[in-house]
Amino acid sequence: MAAPHYVIGGYALSRRRFLAALGAGWATATVTAAATAIAQQEAQPQTQQSAASNVAMDQGAAKTVRRPPKPGATPVVDDAARDALEHQIKCQCGCTLDVYTCRTTDFSCQVSPAMHRDVLSLVEGGYSADEIIAAFTDTYGQQVLMAPKREGFNLAGYAMPFAALGTGAVVVAALIRKWGRRAAVVQAAHDARLASATASNGASPIGIDASADELARLEAAVRGDAR
Repeated sequence: MAAPHYVIGGYALSRRRFLAALGAGWATATVTAAATAIAQQEAQPQTQQSAASNVAMDQGAAKTVRRPPKPGATPVVDDAARDALEHQIKCQCGCTLDVYTCRTTDFSCQVSPAMHRDVLSLVEGGYSADEIIAAFTDTYGQQVLMAPKREGFNLAGYAMPFAALGTGAVVVAALIRKWGRRAAVVQAAHDARLASATASNGASPIGIDASADELARLEAAVRGDAR
């Protein structure tokens, strides 16, 4: 009995050769699909979920912040000052935490350790805290700061709430003085009317040593103030 043959592309193949060709084609397709999936994955932004802040982190957000060491560089920022400095620098992974807090609490983040290494490099290069802040700002912009610098428009933003409070205090004080004067005028008018009524009845007003004419002039003056 003749062995079965399969015709592919005009060629007659035995069962063994057909299965071998089929296997080779499957392997090629599998490798191609795997390579395509890897390429697509690498092309996508490196993001993952932050365990500490529950936000998607951009693991590729770190930029290099380096400066050449100063001649005879000696660190002028100790460990405590360095940690305080990192509290002023915002991690750029998207977690909204400062570099120190992010790198010491969210161990899945790759951005804050990279920024920490840049801080260490600048400290070892003899740069001061202000110079390190300036270097990070030059690279990332103002967004790298946990709080904007108090200068220019930012300074106006800091001052406006206090100016508004001061203006409000002045307005309230003026209103209180105005209401106080009005209350005094109303009370004086009431006293004058009472004194006038008492005088017209021929009685002497209690606590008031004035003639009827004087009381009339006082009432007229009070009415003028009330207007």
